Amino acid sequence: MIQDLQQEGKVVLPCLITKSDVGRTAKNAPYISLILEDCTGSLDAKYWNVSEEEAKLWKVGMIVEASGDLIRYRNAWQLRVRSLKQIEGNPIDYVRNAPIEHEKLKCDVYELIAHMTNPVIKDVVKELIAMNEEQYFTYPAAVRNHHNFPGGLAWHSFSMAQLALSVLKQYEWLDYDLLIGGILIHDIAKVAEYSDPILPEYTVQGNLLGHISMASNLIDRVAVALDVENSEEVMLLKHMVLSHHGKYDYGSPVLPMIAEAEVLTLLDNLDSRLFMIHETLNETAPGTMGPKQFALDGRMFYRKTWEDRENQPIKKNLETNQ
Repeated sequence: MIQDLQQEGKVVLPCLITKSDVGRTAKNAPYISLILEDCTGSLDAKYWNVSEEEAKLWKVGMIVEASGDLIRYRNAWQLRVRSLKQIEGNPIDYVRNAPIEHEKLKCDVYELIAHMTNPVIKDVVKELIAMNEEQYFTYPAAVRNHHNFPGGLAWHSFSMAQLALSVLKQYEWLDYDLLIGGILIHDIAKVAEYSDPILPEYTVQGNLLGHISMASNLIDRVAVALDVENSEEVMLLKHMVLSHHGKYDYGSPVLPMIAEAEVLTLLDNLDSRLFMIHETLNETAPGTMGPKQFALDGRMFYRKTWEDRENQPIKKNLETNQ
């Protein structure tokens, strides 16, 4: 398993190719830059000294047995591949899943909705999730960087909602229904933006419209069906979705202009960033700096020496998502 790779040396690893890009050396020789995954994590890999034909052979989605030398390169593990062999298997067995059982996560999400008291918000949010239920609980929250695994969409939304419960306890004047409802549906249209739960690509609709505008349209459709399209609640739910990226430069057509929308934006940012930091710390030895994280302003993160003196991955507390 990738999470068990803790020292340099020769390894043989059954895995899924999730990235395969052909590059050129300074001498114009082809090589393959790979990302290999199993259900415990991902690993950067380079396959040097390949022929032109072999460079084109290894594709995303193939399950392979990778043999090579594990090294530390720029503060991260990297596999220098010596050989690849295609093997039989199901890609679902080689990707991570939400760290909570599927049915339990579904029950927890619907329980959050059950506590809502505003009938308009409750009905709209419940219907939006119910009509997209299979995809909502199986699709990723992103193609790369954060919660990019089957079930990541629902897990990311639920994690944000758990953070929001603490915020609501501290700031009692915030509206539970609007904040929790907005969080649960803020990424709902990613079920149409992405092509598949495993190894997703952007759909044509996703590229041309984007999940923010598509989610606003979904809210409109449900609101019309429920005969609440002219309500203030629907307008504010749409604002929560339309503003959740927080800035025009990040794709939001409007900025957060109600307190709950501001909280949603901050929690979205917090949950996604902590996920990425946790991922990089899992591949960083205690007492060292991890690799540069380009999605986090190119920063490197330090792993404290006292977290695990046996150089094992940081243990997750699934109840608090820490």
